[in-house]
Amino acid sequence: MSNYGFEVGLNGKTLTRAGLNDTYFVLTCILDSFRRKIDESEELYLSVGGLKPETEQYVDWVKRNLKLGDVVSIQVINDDFDQPVSVKEKEPREVELKRKIEYFHQLKEELKGYLDE
Repeated sequence: MSNYGFEVGLNGKTLTRAGLNDTYFVLTCILDSFRRKIDESEELYLSVGGLKPETEQYVDWVKRNLKLGDVVSIQVINDDFDQPVSVKEKEPREVELKRKIEYFHQLKEELKGYLDE
């Protein structure tokens, strides 16, 4: 069974050969274009990352702003992968629970006029 990855290029130059040699994995190439309603700010963005489910680590190869006229290329590959430039460990359970509880209270306050208590 082959592990597939992505060779990602920008304007004719290779940025990365992203892929994982793990048994199970998630690999993503994402192009974002958005304008925020709050402040009208805009963003064009390229990210190449993934997840190692067995260790619950998030990995990244590329995080980069784009500009009008940039040409992004993606080729499917299956060998000679680059190592991720960053690996983020899963947050400890206590930190995750604290964050979720804070978000719960924020939503409860935001939605109090819609909730039957």
